[in-house]
Amino acid sequence: MTEEISSITICSPYFHKLPKPFENVVGFCEFLRRRSEPHITIITRPPAIDQNAISLEMARALDRDGVEFLVRPNPYLHSKLYHICYQRGHFRSFVGSSNFTLGGLEKNQELMAELEGIGPKTPCDREVARLTGPGALTYQAWINRERPEGAEEVT
Repeated sequence: MTEEISSITICSPYFHKLPKPFENVVGFCEFLRRRSEPHITIITRPPAIDQNAISLEMARALDRDGVEFLVRPNPYLHSKLYHICYQRGHFRSFVGSSNFTLGGLEKNQELMAELEGIGPKTPCDREVARLTGPGALTYQAWINRERPEGAEEVT
């Protein structure tokens, strides 16, 4: 039996179609939730800023589904970090060049280093804290900051 995930952080500037059986990051998060009840954090660039950014529709769906969705508007986010914490205290992280996309995870020639360990005081934990700290906006804070005062969010 596989140990349950307590939390997963996915940091990538690009989110597109994913390898099967997942359609996209929303489907991946739904899969995780069916498997266990992990805390899920997504860290990315502003949604819909260009054709490679996560769409507003996916960002809304993730926020609505209780995923902690954080936007790093400045400086340009280029980090790729996938940090998984397990119930018994160990972690597995993947750090490298692979975006959270079909190309990054399956089709392109990318490089990812896998790191494993025990405890919360690792370099990967420090990087997650940096990426989720000052400068990171929740999806709702980003929406409120980006739209004119009094304007409603377009759905």
